Amino acid sequence: MKKTLVIFLGVTTILLLSGTAIGYAMMNKEVTITFSDKEKTVQTDVLSGSLSDALEKEGFDPAKLKSQYKPSVEWDSPIKKDGTKVNLACNCSVSLKVGGKKEKKMKTTEPTVGDFLKEQKVKVDKSDQMNATMDQKITNDLAIIIDKVEKRVQKKVEPIDYDTKKKEDPDLPKGEKKVAKKGKKGKSIYQVIAIYKNGKSMVTDKKLVEKVDPVAEVVMVGSGEAKETAAEKEDTQLSSGSRIAGLKYKKTMAAETTGYTATGNKTATGTTPRRGTVAVDPSVIPLGTRLYIPGYGQAVAEDTGGAVNGNVIDLFFDTREEAIQWGRRNVTAYILE
Repeated sequence: MKKTLVIFLGVTTILLLSGTAIGYAMMNKEVTITFSDKEKTVQTDVLSGSLSDALEKEGFDPAKLKSQYKPSVEWDSPIKKDGTKVNLACNCSVSLKVGGKKEKKMKTTEPTVGDFLKEQKVKVDKSDQMNATMDQKITNDLAIIIDKVEKRVQKKVEPIDYDTKKKEDPDLPKGEKKVAKKGKKGKSIYQVIAIYKNGKSMVTDKKLVEKVDPVAEVVMVGSGEAKETAAEKEDTQLSSGSRIAGLKYKKTMAAETTGYTATGNKTATGTTPRRGTVAVDPSVIPLGTRLYIPGYGQAVAEDTGGAVNGNVIDLFFDTREEAIQWGRRNVTAYILE
């Protein structure tokens, strides 16, 4: 009797233990579900269900999720392992605008902005400006804007005009001028730093890095008495009444004269300039007028000039030295008959 009881208890024990094993095998499986575009994590369990069942249990619409996400396991396959981790990658719509160019729209399952830019082979420099961070999650309809910022360094040279200093010289006839020292322009050298955003200048900074001072020009201005030349003395002696140097004249005029020499051009009247050719303002002295200029001699008005205005007469000389020697003189010009 005792032996029979022991066997019965043993069988009962085996049956109980076997039931426990079967019950354990039928336990719910814990599942952790993450979304690539959300911070929220879903933890649930299923007995013998699928990912779709687990999500539906937590109040999600599997059909809607299937159109938006790509899972790391099959949607409708049974979950067999306890502690299964599932990631739902969002197939998100993203717009991308780089360097002010036209916006592009596309789909991506990359989890972060950095991963998406790497996928698109877009390089972002340290100086560039972006409206998102590299570790920011990709969400549906995310707009990413990258402004390309560039710094350009250049040198700019600006000339500095020289001053002209005038000094009186009693050894020069009054009114005459002579350059004693030629002037020389200076320069300011700047470093210009320009910031460009998408190819357009936004900020410019100019810094002086070097300066070369100009050299002033020194001009001697005659303050002495005008010297009368031998020819002028002769003219004075010969002039009497309406004659000058034996030539009849009909009127006189005060004139400012300057010397010039050959330029290779014909005169305004088509002649080749020679000594005795003078340039005049035709509104004051008509072309073809015969003149007498003390110290120069007889002349004919055959030419004009851009700087010959009013009572100004330019006298032609055969050489540059003669023209320079004459310089600028105020004389009484005689209009011959």
